[in-house]
Amino acid sequence: MIETEPAFYLVTIGNACCDIFVPPHEKPPLGGITYIPSLEIVPGGNGANTAITLERLGVRTALAGVLGDDVLGRHLQDFLRAERVDTTLLGLLAGRTSPATLVLNDEKTGERSFVHHPGTNADFALSETALAAPCRAVHFAAPELLAGLWPDGAVAAARRLKAAGKTLTLDTFAVEDPADPGGASLARAHEPFLALMDMVFPNESEARLVTGRTDLRGAANRFHELGARVVAIKRGERGALVSWDGRFEEVPAERVDAMDTCGAGDNFSAGFLAGWLAGWSPLDATRLGCALGSLCVAHRGSTTGTEDPRRLKSVLDRFGLRGRLTARPGAL
Repeated sequence: MIETEPAFYLVTIGNACCDIFVPPHEKPPLGGITYIPSLEIVPGGNGANTAITLERLGVRTALAGVLGDDVLGRHLQDFLRAERVDTTLLGLLAGRTSPATLVLNDEKTGERSFVHHPGTNADFALSETALAAPCRAVHFAAPELLAGLWPDGAVAAARRLKAAGKTLTLDTFAVEDPADPGGASLARAHEPFLALMDMVFPNESEARLVTGRTDLRGAANRFHELGARVVAIKRGERGALVSWDGRFEEVPAERVDAMDTCGAGDNFSAGFLAGWLAGWSPLDATRLGCALGSLCVAHRGSTTGTEDPRRLKSVLDRFGLRGRLTARPGAL
């Protein structure tokens, strides 16, 4: 019997939305108007950003989720298809509106703030087709933002996928609730889900919140105690800390002039996953993730940094890659 390749190397479960970039401007007077020099609308959302970047790295990827059957939803589907992301697992819901985010950037620091319409995130559900999709790994991209899925639906889906032998990975989204100082309730809510994950990619704040540990090594050890075999903690301009098999390694980030930090974590996750699928060590996969995160923040827009093949090739050349990554099973 000949064993066939799975349809996808990876399925990403996460949100897709339109990011609407509003440049710095004066607050309009009450009842008045303020003009801005530009308005940019680009695809965004943790799931979409990760899937697009993976495809650009040569990893066959499907995005699973739901959008509204409206102008934004159809635009997002068309854009994803143009990027070769498989959208057969991405449904359109009649009578519902798609998620959209106003992205407000600080002119001095490049840091961003958001005004978000969740839209179909409240309706998020995974079809039987999505749960049974042939793939080598399933990546959960900020499932906490998907009100229709988190937490019970996400845990149930992860259990089924784990039982089917899939490698499960997670890029978290967690912010401290003033009503839950220290994040004790947040940590408890994450534990059943984290117990099913093989690899996790939180940032520093998220790592502390969802583990209840104050230092990063302690947080990494807690993730391992819960079941993760690889932990990569994103540290912004300071790079990342990666932990596996009793090893802790710090990976620096390339120094760049940050224009927009939106999507940096998604680019990191995509780079790490592409490296892992290519058989790289967690350390080398983290290095690629950091390189893509730096490339991301040097441009405005979550996926703008990798849209020029020449820019992407320059990054891959630094890692000894002359063409697109060829995905094969990682050794976990």
